[in-house]
Amino acid sequence: MQASSSRRERLQSQFEELTVWKQGEQRASNKPLLILYALGRLAQGDRWLTYSNIEEDLRNLLVEFGPPRKRHHPEYPFWHLRTDGVWVIPESDRLDAPENTSDPPRITELREKNIRGGFPEDIYESLREDPGLRRSIARLLLSSHFPSSLHEDIAVAAGLDLESASTYRDPDFRLQVLQAYQYQCAICGFDLRIGATGTPIGLEAAHIKWKQAQGPDDVSNGLALCALHHKMLDKGALHVTEDLYLLVSEAVHGSDPHLSRLRDHHGKRIHTPQRTTYYPDGEVVTWHVEEVFRGPAGAYQM
Repeated sequence: MQASSSRRERLQSQFEELTVWKQGEQRASNKPLLILYALGRLAQGDRWLTYSNIEEDLRNLLVEFGPPRKRHHPEYPFWHLRTDGVWVIPESDRLDAPENTSDPPRITELREKNIRGGFPEDIYESLREDPGLRRSIARLLLSSHFPSSLHEDIAVAAGLDLESASTYRDPDFRLQVLQAYQYQCAICGFDLRIGATGTPIGLEAAHIKWKQAQGPDDVSNGLALCALHHKMLDKGALHVTEDLYLLVSEAVHGSDPHLSRLRDHHGKRIHTPQRTTYYPDGEVVTWHVEEVFRGPAGAYQM
């Protein structure tokens, strides 16, 4: 069931008008990241988020997508989002009031008293019943607070699918696929990372059979690819066989050395995953060659 157009507009305005901390050129993205995470969990059916259960996930989001800081404080957005009217903490009266009213309660209290947070009842019901509204608000937050180059990465990390009706994407899929291929592009070996946590840069978990075509979130439907080769797979410029040989479409053209470098991979085996059970499933491979690959494959020298 979709909310009325006026109701949708009011809700979108509420999320658009979030009070985001600013100081000069500095800007915090903590609240948008918490909401995006909560939208992903809501799509799984989770009504309430207990702080102790989500603290690590939220901190990881802040570390990867927030401004660089010596310390990250997931308790800040969890507590302060209440002031925007889109978040409630039912057990807030069980917490000791901090001396400074602008400070959140002690982290130990949030953990030990199993304090929960979530969307208010009316907002929760509207979001639960209207997947399109969830997608719309997620896109609004992403476009308002983050560059477009990060939108897909944030959505995956938050467990959101911005295209399908469910708006839920299994965040474990990305981790499992990247681990299976040892955190490198299966085609070119690209493996750059950043920071002490070693967060991959531009390395993605590609679905062979698209989620929009009901492709499963299984490692056997995934390939670890750099952003460029992921795009080429989805555009049908490339195809990977069940036994992990790469085919390049004869429709691909361009200038050297880029074209020659790509054609050098044609007919050769890509990096294999750590287990044979992770090899591409025959059904998803067949779907890709029939529905996506711009065949025939080129008759390049192997």
